[in-house]
Amino acid sequence: MNTALPDLAGFVLNKVVENIDFEGVAVPGLDGWFYRKEEEDGRTASVGVYTFDDREVFRAWGYVGESHCRASALHLPGGGWEGPHHDCPEVRVHRRGQIVIGFSVRVGEAEPRYLLINGSDGGEPGPARYAHAGV
Repeated sequence: MNTALPDLAGFVLNKVVENIDFEGVAVPGLDGWFYRKEEEDGRTASVGVYTFDDREVFRAWGYVGESHCRASALHLPGGGWEGPHHDCPEVRVHRRGQIVIGFSVRVGEAEPRYLLINGSDGGEPGPARYAHAGV
């Protein structure tokens, strides 16, 4: 697997995690769809496809057992992709007090993409990273 955006043909859905969490903070409506494929060299390639409100937001990929993603890409609102870029995306959970009101995702040097839950705004951002090994 290289850093090009993975084509999911040939991958098999391994599991779906609804309201996925980043550093222990569940994000309502952010779901992770995790796909796997056995490579010729015996390693297992893994792709995480993250959706919000049934729309793809970003992908992160690498190999099962690695501590971090090899690469990630952000789906742009008008179509197309920002990336791929080496490493995991930066995900920040935005809260008002203890209530999650949204999240932002950034890959490489791209501007973060903010998604707000239930029309909320503001809040305190908390840093989080997707670690590829846990899925």
